[in-house]
Amino acid sequence: MAPKKDSLKKYHSKRTFSETPEPKGKIKIKKTKKAIFVVQKHNAHALHYDFRLEIDGVLKSWAIPKGPSMDNEIKRLAVETEDHPMDYAKFEGIIPKGQYGGGTVMVWDYGTYENIKKEKNGEIKPISKCYKDGQIEVLLNGKKLKGGFVLIRTHYREGDKNWIFKKIKDKNSSEKDILKKDKSVLTNRTTEQIAKENSDDDPEMLVGKFKVNITNPDKILFPKDKITKSDLVNYYNKIGSIMLHYTKDHPLTMLRFPQGIHQQGFYHKDAPDFFPDWIKKISVERKEEKGKVHYVVANNVATLVYLANYGCITPHLWLSKVDKLDYPDRMIFDLDPSDEKSFKILKETAKKLKKILEDIGLHPFVMTTGSRGLHITTPIKRTHTFDEVKKFAQDIAQIAIQDDPENLTMQVRKEKRGKKIFIDTLRNDFGATAVAPYAIRAIDKAPIATPLKWKELDDPKLTSQKYNISNIFKRINKIGDPWQGFDKYAASIKNAQRLLKKDKKQSKLN
Repeated sequence: MAPKKDSLKKYHSKRTFSETPEPKGKIKIKKTKKAIFVVQKHNAHALHYDFRLEIDGVLKSWAIPKGPSMDNEIKRLAVETEDHPMDYAKFEGIIPKGQYGGGTVMVWDYGTYENIKKEKNGEIKPISKCYKDGQIEVLLNGKKLKGGFVLIRTHYREGDKNWIFKKIKDKNSSEKDILKKDKSVLTNRTTEQIAKENSDDDPEMLVGKFKVNITNPDKILFPKDKITKSDLVNYYNKIGSIMLHYTKDHPLTMLRFPQGIHQQGFYHKDAPDFFPDWIKKISVERKEEKGKVHYVVANNVATLVYLANYGCITPHLWLSKVDKLDYPDRMIFDLDPSDEKSFKILKETAKKLKKILEDIGLHPFVMTTGSRGLHITTPIKRTHTFDEVKKFAQDIAQIAIQDDPENLTMQVRKEKRGKKIFIDTLRNDFGATAVAPYAIRAIDKAPIATPLKWKELDDPKLTSQKYNISNIFKRINKIGDPWQGFDKYAASIKNAQRLLKKDKKQSKLN
């Protein structure tokens, strides 16, 4: 059954999205992945559990006042509510007082489901028809709810809001109170912890002309060093004016660690609908599936601060700008050592690449990645596609490798590199990203991807993690930004290609 175009009209009409963090969302039809379900514990004016099933591109929703049960002898009242957008499935936080449904929302359970309701002829009945007829039978595969469940409309007429939610008797049935498992399946928090971390007493930071509400500022993100979210936010607020020279107009991917660096982090590309309007975004068509990704573009310090508060420790940048996405404005060589002992060779390799690049009229810059290696970044004119720039980068890397084949490689697979240094040119690709200059890395001591002067490679004490959140500003106050004027040095790849070709011919003659 085709989804109704106005399925979310009631949801949208009940909410003021400039005031609530709930996602605005839209109808999303998935063709391949299994359908999802979610149960959200909602501590509003009355505590209840919202059960939601993905049907026709939205989350059909029911409020269960007493919550679900695994006991097949227990029936629960389930009151149908308005359809919610698919993006709501992972919403967790505080709906402000005065807004519809004001209170704390926690993702109590999440998973996929299988429709098991059959027609008289034995075929599976379409889930949208099951919903319309008021008889739904599903097999849930969640973190908490497992096995068969039924939803039955009490008066068997479309539009009636009262349903019965009940467990089907199977091997998963149990008299144990499943509601005692009372933590979020996404963040392992209780509703009380979520409420505390999103308290109305959280400080508000004025960044330029924009206000950013800093949630849970005392939360420790780097346990070993006791570095808090407040420290992270303050860092990006302070470094922002310098960092913007490199992030401006470049789409970015957020590397987020909401629970701190010792918990699993993840890359987050698509900006949620609740991000404020003053954060610039660009929509990019997905290549492998339908739809668009809405990337954040950090064009003001407030955006960097907002992302830090959102748990983004490390922004990663595209190599192109929003107005010419297919044409990079920089070319990057990522030098990755096999072990700490090879950092000396790594520095010599960086110098080797510097000479090759300068000999063909380019102006390379160098920085520590804050992790293990070095980045050689060259500003270029936006006249060549990613494919052309990547091929050119590979040609340059190959020259360096031919000069030192014992220590250098372009072998992507780690197990085949041995102890050689990997010259990675793969970042020079459409949609690929590289760590932003001055970004913090999610490593103990909060090391920073730090732009260097070339002569600093002669320092025997230099490591990729030498500069961190505790000493970076002392360095900047002393020497400033070594990459200042970066864009002014953008050179033509066409001329460089011609000179490289000429050098190759000369080398053959010699």
